[in-house]
Amino acid sequence: MGSFYLILGLVFSVIIAIFAQANTETVTVSYIFGRSHLPLILLILGSAFTGALVMGLFSLYRSIRSAFAFRQLRHEKERLEKEFKTLKEEKIFLEAELNKAVSVPEEPGQKEEDSGQEKHVRQQKDDQVKQTEAEESGPAKEEVEEDPS
Repeated sequence: MGSFYLILGLVFSVIIAIFAQANTETVTVSYIFGRSHLPLILLILGSAFTGALVMGLFSLYRSIRSAFAFRQLRHEKERLEKEFKTLKEEKIFLEAELNKAVSVPEEPGQKEEDSGQEKHVRQQKDDQVKQTEAEESGPAKEEVEEDPS
């Protein structure tokens, strides 16, 4: 695209040069503060140069403005990437904390096995408590039975 504009500029310059060569007579130019006599070729080339200079300045302004906007967007992107990384680390940390607080079974059948194991442990404790009560209450019943006879 840049070479297209270069070629277009060269073609436009050649057209202006041909047009200026055809107009070589002297003209009077009136300013606010005076008058001057210039060859028409210098007036045409000077006007073309001034127009190119003004367009170049506008282009430079747009380029600088775009560069500042790009820089600002790059800083915003870097800030958002840092925030994303921080949030990702926080998510991992919170998921780890959640997994510690609530033990999630790895397999669906594991929870049933755990509850079966828990039932078995409770049954053993209940049996021990009953056996202990039976041992403690057994001699007391014998003593009570012996007194009435």
